[in-house]
Amino acid sequence: MRGLFVFTALALLAGCASTSNVTPLGDGKYTVGSKVHGGMTSWNEIKAMAVNKGTAYCKQQGKEISGVQIETHGVRGWTPQEAEVTFECK
Repeated sequence: MRGLFVFTALALLAGCASTSNVTPLGDGKYTVGSKVHGGMTSWNEIKAMAVNKGTAYCKQQGKEISGVQIETHGVRGWTPQEAEVTFECK
């Protein structure tokens, strides 16, 4: 019983995270988002999820990510936390 309680508590703290596909915006700019439902994930981790996907996208093209702009939405522990990253590959 105690093991079930510990597992449930850890699952609630972890939450559910996802990252969107990179989407072209035009003029050489792209966007990617990350979202965490529940849990107590730090804003730095949520932002890093999206930035890392953008970095990998640019690296596939033999370029580096630049001009990174980040917007965040949500309240940790109350509403889904979202980060939207806009960037260029140069």
